[in-house]
Amino acid sequence: MMAPDDLVITDVEGRKLHGNHEPSSELAMHLLIYKRRADANAICHAHPPIATGFAAAGIALDKPLLAEMVVTFGRIPLAPFALPGTSQVPWSLEPLVGEYDAILMANHGVVTFGVDLISAFHRMDVVEHYARVSLVTELLGKQSLLSGYDVEKLLTTRQRPVKSKESSAIVEQSAR
Repeated sequence: MMAPDDLVITDVEGRKLHGNHEPSSELAMHLLIYKRRADANAICHAHPPIATGFAAAGIALDKPLLAEMVVTFGRIPLAPFALPGTSQVPWSLEPLVGEYDAILMANHGVVTFGVDLISAFHRMDVVEHYARVSLVTELLGKQSLLSGYDVEKLLTTRQRPVKSKESSAIVEQSAR
């Protein structure tokens, strides 16, 4: 529901270049992700109720319940609590950003990223869907997890994220 006038443009150091508003208090989180992941061109940070419930309960979404989730995410880890809008947020996410496309933020929400806004948004939607399925299995009192063998097979089909813009530039230069 944002209009173009709502957008704030910054440089990679976080300096405001254009816009009628101030940058988000979570700008440092966005800059960290953009710096660490060459494939991240868009980020969604939201508070979907069920996934955020898992984050508030201190529970990662890391059980192999659905084949699609293993292929899409591998797992969805839980970052330690960080006071929103502070430098603690990128610090808590930094160890996870290079390996995961979606991260639960303890007692806060979820962050996802992708090659474009649609893929980042879709990942957020899939995280919430997986959280719903996980919650239902918990309420039913039974979780039928995929076997280790099946998880390994599924993980071989999973495409690994590009770790950082710096490492991709090195690969690109060495390929020349």
